Amino acid sequence: MNYTSTGIGIAMAAALLALLGLTRLLVPASPDATIEIREVEIAALPEPPPPPPEDPPPEQPPPPPALAEISEVPDPTRVAVPKADVPMDLETPVDTFFTDIEPAPLPKPVVRQAPPKPRPAPRVSKPRPSPPPQPAKSHYSISELDSKPRLIRHGSASFPSSLARRGVTSGTVTFEVELSTNGGVSVRRVLSTTHQELVSPARRIARSARFTAPTRNGQPVKAVMRWPITIRK
Repeated sequence: MNYTSTGIGIAMAAALLALLGLTRLLVPASPDATIEIREVEIAALPEPPPPPPEDPPPEQPPPPPALAEISEVPDPTRVAVPKADVPMDLETPVDTFFTDIEPAPLPKPVVRQAPPKPRPAPRVSKPRPSPPPQPAKSHYSISELDSKPRLIRHGSASFPSSLARRGVTSGTVTFEVELSTNGGVSVRRVLSTTHQELVSPARRIARSARFTAPTRNGQPVKAVMRWPITIRK
């Protein structure tokens, strides 16, 4: 057994060595690297064009005049004063100048007075004539009364059966009525009505109605107004 295992180990080692040698033979041989040297031609670039001519610098304004030059310019508003060539001694005493003649008085300004304006003649106001008294009107409208008359009592009337059979349940009649000085009502005319059958019952309601007495300036007067009366079933 020991010899057999030893032989197997030797055989396996020999096989590995043979395999390593075979792999060396299978690797391709690298070609020899050769370096080729070529001459490089250098091309000369054309010279750049000359730069454009620069613009001449702008003309600078002349410098401002010096103070000495300004002082030498004469002022046209000043009066020329001659200069003395001989220096003046300011400490030389000067005699006081007196005179016995008084100066003449200044002339007084002449004030011209405007001539007085003539006064206008006083206006005599004429008395305004009083308006003629207006005649009392027989009837006044609601807007001319002290207050709108208020209904204090109204009559009653039955709804017409002819309208009820037709399915009518209400209607309105508008009268022009005259109110007496004690508030009584009298119908003057019919202005409008929704159904002609309602005119008669509306008249009965108006004649038995009464309003507060119409007044103007606290005095009872007669008045005329519109009064719509609505009658329902």
